[in-house]
Amino acid sequence: MKYKINAFILYDAVDGTLSLKEDEVDTQLSITANALLFYFIQHRGVVSRDEVLKAVWDDNGLVSSNSNLNQYLSILRKAFRPYGIENIIVTVARGRLEFNSDVSLELIDDIKISPIELITSLSDVEETAVVLSPASKPISVPTDPKKIDSALTPEKKEICWYLASGAFLLCSILLAIMAYLSKQPSVPIDMTVLEHSGCDVLSNEKMINNTVALNYVQNFDKVRNNLNLECVEKERFVFFYGDKLQTNGLGRVFLAHCAVNEDNPFSYCDNYFYYSWKPS
Repeated sequence: MKYKINAFILYDAVDGTLSLKEDEVDTQLSITANALLFYFIQHRGVVSRDEVLKAVWDDNGLVSSNSNLNQYLSILRKAFRPYGIENIIVTVARGRLEFNSDVSLELIDDIKISPIELITSLSDVEETAVVLSPASKPISVPTDPKKIDSALTPEKKEICWYLASGAFLLCSILLAIMAYLSKQPSVPIDMTVLEHSGCDVLSNEKMINNTVALNYVQNFDKVRNNLNLECVEKERFVFFYGDKLQTNGLGRVFLAHCAVNEDNPFSYCDNYFYYSWKPS
C-alpha cells in the first residue's frame, strides 16, 4: 500500500520507506515507527494514547509504555522534518494524538494490509536489518597449486627438520644440566671461632691461617671500630673480606654482628656488606 504525502512524498507502507522518486529510498523507517505511522494514516482524526498503545504494541505482543510511544513519535517527526513537515503527528487536548490535518494524503496503490502484518514480535524488531543496496560478493583469487607446492621443496623441508631436531636436542641438554645442578647438595662452610680482644669472631680456616691471621684481626678491628661496634658477652661476629693480599683495600667485606642464646648461636644478626672497602 502506497501513499503520496503532501503531494510529493512517496510513502510505502509495506517497506516503510519515504522517497521523492519511485525506486529511490531516501528515508527508511524502523518497523515500529512504520507501524505507528500506518496506524495514524488508517485512523484519521483524534485518537487516545491507550488506543495507539494497544493497536501498535499490545496486540503485537510488545511491551507498551508512554515512554516508547513518545520515543517513536519523536522519530517520526524527525523523519518528516527534512521534507518540510514540522509535526506529522500533532498532540491535541488531554494528550490525545492526531495525524496532522494540514498534511494532504493520497492513496496511490491500494493493497490491503493491516498494522499487525507490519510488526509481529519484539524479536523481529531486534533482528531486522535494513539493506539499501545489494552487498557485493567477495572476489575470490584463484590459487595456483603449483606455486604452493614449490614454496617448500624437499631440500627446504629436510633443512627444517634438521633445525627443529637440533633445537629440540639443545633444549634437552640444557634441561638435563639444570636438573643435575639442582640435585647437587649444598656444602656447609666450617666456621672457626677466633677469640680476639674479648670478641668471638667466626670465619673459615683460610681467613685465619698462620699466613694472614695477623692481618685478619687488624682488618676486623678497623671495620668494627668504623661501625662503632663493641665486643659484648653473648654476642659474636662473622667477618669475611675478598682481597686477602690487600692490593687495593679489602675488596668486598661482610660483617655480621649476632646475638647468642641457648637455642640458637645466631638468633639475631645485623649484617653489613661493602662492595669495596678501602680503609681511610
